[in-house]
Amino acid sequence: MCIFRPRSRILPRDSAGHGMIEGVTSSLTAFVIASLGSFAHAADNDVLLSEEAFLDELPIILSASRLPQSPSNAPIATTIIDREMIVASGFTEIPDLLRLAPGFIVNYENGYNQAVGYHVLSDEFSRQMQVLVDGRSVYEPSLGGVSWTDLPLAIDDIERIEVMRGPNASSYGANAFTAIINIITRQAVLDRGLMLKSNVGSDGLTEGYMRYGGAYENLDYRVTTAYRKNNGFDERFDDMQVKLITVRGDFQIGLDDTLMVQLGHNSGTKGDDDAFDELVPDHKKQTYSQFQQIKLTHTLSADQEFSVQFYHNQNKNINDFNSPPVPALGGLQLYFDERVTADRWDIEFQNILKPADPLRLVWGFGARKDEVVGPTFFNTTDHVANRSWRVFSNTEYYLSDKTLLNAGVVYEDSDTGGRNISPRASLNHHLYKNHTLRVSISRAYRDPFVFEESPDYRFPLPAPNNALLFDAGNIDSERITSREIGYVGNFPRAHTSLDIRYFHEDLDKLITLNKTVFAQGVDGTALFFNNRNSARIKGIELSARYRPGNGNRFNISYTHQDIDSTDSSGSSNYADAGPTNMLNILAIHDFPNGYTASAGFYYLSSMKELSTNDVRPAQYRTDVRLARTVSITGQNITFAVVVQNLFDKDEETRLRNNFDRRAYGSVTLNFK
Repeated sequence: MCIFRPRSRILPRDSAGHGMIEGVTSSLTAFVIASLGSFAHAADNDVLLSEEAFLDELPIILSASRLPQSPSNAPIATTIIDREMIVASGFTEIPDLLRLAPGFIVNYENGYNQAVGYHVLSDEFSRQMQVLVDGRSVYEPSLGGVSWTDLPLAIDDIERIEVMRGPNASSYGANAFTAIINIITRQAVLDRGLMLKSNVGSDGLTEGYMRYGGAYENLDYRVTTAYRKNNGFDERFDDMQVKLITVRGDFQIGLDDTLMVQLGHNSGTKGDDDAFDELVPDHKKQTYSQFQQIKLTHTLSADQEFSVQFYHNQNKNINDFNSPPVPALGGLQLYFDERVTADRWDIEFQNILKPADPLRLVWGFGARKDEVVGPTFFNTTDHVANRSWRVFSNTEYYLSDKTLLNAGVVYEDSDTGGRNISPRASLNHHLYKNHTLRVSISRAYRDPFVFEESPDYRFPLPAPNNALLFDAGNIDSERITSREIGYVGNFPRAHTSLDIRYFHEDLDKLITLNKTVFAQGVDGTALFFNNRNSARIKGIELSARYRPGNGNRFNISYTHQDIDSTDSSGSSNYADAGPTNMLNILAIHDFPNGYTASAGFYYLSSMKELSTNDVRPAQYRTDVRLARTVSITGQNITFAVVVQNLFDKDEETRLRNNFDRRAYGSVTLNFK
């Protein structure tokens, strides 16, 4: 009822400010290019870092093709959000970190449900992105998407986030559709000793973290516990309390074998209200999630290894309530039981090898089983299952000293999506030292999640007038075809790197809710899922990093895009399905005596809700953080103050939840 009810979706579009922001961003782009040109001709004695030192700082991408690669060799544009950026941002919510990547939109359904989208923002479930934690998919098989707050994951345990901007099904299969996010946690050996941290601030924000890491013979381990609470938005019943614990162990079995084991549990109590449905009273609901993950890696040589990974996720949502009296039913109160339990089991084998000098490849296979129990949503007490298996391969082959071919493909067979083949190919041509041109094309699919494939939701009324959402027959997988021209440039003398991407994406068979006359329906109509919409998105993304050393760092990303679409009724609902312009800037500076200051600026052009056509104004948000680290008897203590939305600009989220100025203080103690 309230979970799948058609919800207004934030869809941005410039209005009066369109010309202004285009002028600003055009000037900004020209300034960046001009600056890079002047930097490139800087004198040698003005260079603070050598070329080698700068290039050593460039990240190695682990997730794009499943082969470790430099950004210039990767087949897809990838943004690295590293530990320094995570700390400097001052964000306390994991999805907010994606504001630091080009093309991402982050918004809020309520005080604990975050909506994240790449190029478009459909709803809170983010169904068109694949989200991984250490290679483990956290995509929920029941209602789709990711419940960010329910992840058994502390933000302080994240080492970095690799954001692959574009479809990448050839590496990660179905649901690696518009983007892939791989959250990589810190190895246990990096967190020796005890860490205590507390955040306290506006809107009832209260967070406490405790982490302990140690070693026993060949085992490094880490245990993290956390308590998180906030009061949600004003005039909403959407507070949150969450407790979590995670355990990680890294065991060196021998010289060539390592075993990683991770466990986690998250439980929470959250407020739910009638913002979406007048039949939902203010009430509390409980959520539980847990996971177990094991990965064994055997190294055969410097160029060859194989690994076997198994994991299990479980998500449980306990949400039952009595509606207010319904006048149309003579004041009758309806009882709704929206409990859902979803389990995912996944096993995968992977082999990396180098058969010849110009050739590296990775191949593997995996199998998955999803099971969902939700009597109200499926009109059965039985498990509703989706079984799938996959075979994948990615190849890196040097056609010449300057030209690299990346080619990949995955074959999948699932109960909900059927049989699909997702290919990808890219040519990376190194024009000259530190400058690479990339051309790529790929196709990917998003399989329907279990509820899209087999819905049967009924009002708690005597039959036959109780159908609200029904199964209208099989629906197809969503499909995307993406074409890209990219440039990766490094300017060591200017301590600058640049990533530019032109993209053109065709999305077909997009799944949406539709309504039809249905004799069984309460009001004579009922809802169903179908492949109704299509869209075409094209635009440009620019990302630059300036790092001159001496504790200074500057990251900037800009996106301009245009969206065209039609649906089966001939309208163009998706034509405004994303902001025309997006800009983010993060600046970091280290001062003497242990002081660090950082500031983040985030801009989205005006937004439009898809179902209501309500226009949201452009959003301008500025966050600042000031911190100082002191050492007392050899132990480090960090004090920090963070102010979010410093200038108190209206940042209207879903349902006009206004994110006003917020502040919090933080204390972190590290005992080695």
